[in-house]
Amino acid sequence: MRGLLLCSGGVLLFAGAALLGRYCQDLRLTARAQRQAKNWIDSTAAGRRSPEVQPPAPRRPAVRRGNPLDVLEIPRLRLSVMVFEGDDAGILKVGAGHLPGTALSPAKGNNGIAAHRDTFFRPLPAVHPNDMIAWRTPSGDTRFRVTKTEIVQPLDVSVLAQARGRDLTLVTWYPFSYIGHAPQRFIVYAQRLSD
Repeated sequence: MRGLLLCSGGVLLFAGAALLGRYCQDLRLTARAQRQAKNWIDSTAAGRRSPEVQPPAPRRPAVRRGNPLDVLEIPRLRLSVMVFEGDDAGILKVGAGHLPGTALSPAKGNNGIAAHRDTFFRPLPAVHPNDMIAWRTPSGDTRFRVTKTEIVQPLDVSVLAQARGRDLTLVTWYPFSYIGHAPQRFIVYAQRLSD
């Protein structure tokens, strides 16, 4: 019996160490992806601000799954996350994801962004109407003002439809403290501010 307990304890310790190692590896990969994407945005924006006369910027190339797009920031919440094209598990593991089929920044329309509630969008429960959201792209910065939040069912895709006051929609899972796959979605609507 004692041998079985020792063996079981060893297996549990090994499994715990393996899970901790995997978690640390995921954190490193996420941090590296965020850092590389932000460096790309910063270097592209720095080239845009060069005092030398430059030819007109070329049109944005076709966007593919996983391409870094923008940096989304909510200063009051100290939230800053790189946005990548796509919304699958691989994308949402390393950053926020632009929801395919919604407007692509800085285009006008409803830009949909999703991220996990227990990583990048963890601060969202504290968001309030009138909070400012900054969206940094290689072609410039756009500012938004939060208009409202709501909780919806997962299949309610009407939140991504174009509507007055919906120039940017943030989507995450709800409730924030739920363990496992959360049954609802937490939505943040924001309106683009005039330049």
